[in-house]
Amino acid sequence: MAQNVTLYNLLISCPGDIKEEVTLIESAVDEFNELYAETLGITIKTRHWSKSSYARSGGKPQALLNEQFVNKCDAAVAIFWTRFGSPTDENGSGTEEEIEIMLQSGKQVFMYFSDKPIPPSKINGDGYEKIQAFRDKYKDKGIYFTYSSDEEFKKMFFAHLSMHFLTEKRVSETANEYRSKLKLLGIDETGRLTEEAVVCPFVLNAEITMKEYITSIKNMYQEISNMNVGGRSVTTNTFFAGFTSPVDIDEDEKEFITVAAEQLECELSDSFFELGNLNKDTLTSNPLSGPKLNGTSEEKQKYWKIKRLHETISKALEWAPVEKAFSGMNCIKLAIQNCGKAIDEDAEITFEVPKESLLTLGEFPKFNNAEMGYLLTDCDMSILFGIEGTSEYIEYSESKQNGRTPYGARPYGLSGYVPNYSDDFTDEIKDVFCYGFYSSEDKYIVKLKVDYIKHNTTVAFPTILFVKNEIDEIPYKITSKNNPDVVEGCIKFKS
Repeated sequence: MAQNVTLYNLLISCPGDIKEEVTLIESAVDEFNELYAETLGITIKTRHWSKSSYARSGGKPQALLNEQFVNKCDAAVAIFWTRFGSPTDENGSGTEEEIEIMLQSGKQVFMYFSDKPIPPSKINGDGYEKIQAFRDKYKDKGIYFTYSSDEEFKKMFFAHLSMHFLTEKRVSETANEYRSKLKLLGIDETGRLTEEAVVCPFVLNAEITMKEYITSIKNMYQEISNMNVGGRSVTTNTFFAGFTSPVDIDEDEKEFITVAAEQLECELSDSFFELGNLNKDTLTSNPLSGPKLNGTSEEKQKYWKIKRLHETISKALEWAPVEKAFSGMNCIKLAIQNCGKAIDEDAEITFEVPKESLLTLGEFPKFNNAEMGYLLTDCDMSILFGIEGTSEYIEYSESKQNGRTPYGARPYGLSGYVPNYSDDFTDEIKDVFCYGFYSSEDKYIVKLKVDYIKHNTTVAFPTILFVKNEIDEIPYKITSKNNPDVVEGCIKFKS
């Protein structure tokens, strides 16, 4: 799982005669990161001209190095032994200039002078004198140390590194800066995040509305009425007549379509149900795929259009009571946002809503058994009542460690048996509206858990919340695994 850490850049500044110590610094930093990156969220990255610079023209070498990485470092370690380094335009050497840049910026400099034995071939009188003069310049400031062996240097440097980066203040600052920052936001009618919540009309997240159903059905009536394929004529081919049978629309279907047309004030032509000489092959027709039709393309098209009309009307009649039940209802949409720099887990949101304002699951619209069966088996209620993700926020399901299992119809052995869907429907509603509702005097306490929320991420609540009356504000508290503090807030409502 991704983690957030505070990254500090450590500049390694030294003349070319310092080699073993550079390796020891890298080793000490690796050890520090291994110990503290995961537990405290602090990581150090070393910067050195040999690996952090790149070829570039248009300026003095040292000035280019300063721009590329020196100025961006948070601390520096500087080491001298036999050489002082080449002078720059501003200072006696590049190392001296880097030290001065860091000190003038108020940044930490770990400065060391090596007292290791010097081989005769490395003795440089001029360099040694410059080092001593530089050393005298800082002797009263107490910012440098000496060492006489590589082992001593590594122990000393690791101790200094740890003391600086693991001070109580720095760890506290890091923890405060790199932690989650959770708060509630509203979602308006257009699906945009808002600092204030909004009470808005509830609209089911359906693929098609009743209004669209009616428009589509009326268009289908008109299309079929315009198709005149003529009535059935007497066949003279007696041989093939034994292997085919005429195709007609079932009388019950005719009555169903005719009654629906009357309700919608759609006028049917006299030839509305005529299919010409359309017939079906009794030998090769498949009960699963439907009859194998023989006839003109227009006769076949008219037959299937009538079938689709019947199916569409049936679906519309199933959908109508669902849409009607929620017509005129209002709702609110909320989201939890992590605007901090660290991920968080196991967030629990607790908020208060006046009793007269919140519609609980016990006040949910009532449906008969057939309607409950339709909602369970033909609809996905987590979609109907859910809050779909946008570019501004993700869906609640994306924050869940274990996804929700949608309703699955139970197998029943008896053909034609219609089960009682009441218990399954109640369980499914509670699963979709996965809030905890608790009564307390004149208000409801509502709880919601969010398993995982990344930094700079907003997670929508699993569903809308139905409201009956206006709400002025919702006080809330948020507790989470990675934040020791209880977040308290209050989201206001737009009037």
